[in-house]
Amino acid sequence: MRSPLRRLLATASGLLLGAGLAGGVLAPPAAAEDIPDFSFAACPDLPEGADPSFWLCNVAITTGGTFQLGGLDQKITKPITLTYANGFDPVTLEEKVVFGGFKADRMLVQPGIFGDPFLTAVYAQPRYAGSVGLKDGNLQLNLKLGVINPLLGSNCSIGTDGNPIKLNLTVGTTNPPAPNKPISGSPPEVVQDDPPVLKTTVVDNAFAVPGASQCGAGGSMNWAINLYAGLPAAAGHNAAIFNQYVSSKPYTELRR
Repeated sequence: MRSPLRRLLATASGLLLGAGLAGGVLAPPAAAEDIPDFSFAACPDLPEGADPSFWLCNVAITTGGTFQLGGLDQKITKPITLTYANGFDPVTLEEKVVFGGFKADRMLVQPGIFGDPFLTAVYAQPRYAGSVGLKDGNLQLNLKLGVINPLLGSNCSIGTDGNPIKLNLTVGTTNPPAPNKPISGSPPEVVQDDPPVLKTTVVDNAFAVPGASQCGAGGSMNWAINLYAGLPAAAGHNAAIFNQYVSSKPYTELRR
């Protein structure tokens, strides 16, 4: 029978914390590289009555890749950090995921006229849209993309909490509708032993993207964002490729 820690690591395989550890297929540590700093400050409180011995806090930092939404092909140039806890009830074996935190800086989409970085430049900022989970070894994550420019107002976004971009991120191979073709992520690779850090790529190109929302006064600029980005975009016209570093800690090692 697997130990509680190994079970948790296997459950967290959506961010590749355990797909290899449980099966013994992780690559050996790679040569030294620029590994991001990890903070576990955003680890969430556990559900009432949960036994910390059966829970992990996971931090995944996306440092590169692309986020293609319709005709908008946004390179990931700033870190995106997701923190969540996963665990299970040792009696019922029910598995749960608890959201901890999501942090991402804005990224330049379109340079401003004559180099102006404020009034005419357009930025995009990934934002959490209310749901994270693990299913069949994949990370299920709802996002929306804030579109930032003074003329668009403070609430302009592609996707909303009620109508999000629903990602099903995998290290395996996708099965998207046409015209997209299957793409594959990469298995976890140990890049640091103490504390443990894994490097991986998770992908999805089978999701749909809704149109713009609340852009400009009364949504008057939604059409412009949709025209520029080719939205809404049906499944088969979008892709997410996230290059990540992942680390985790058992809740028994966290000071709560």
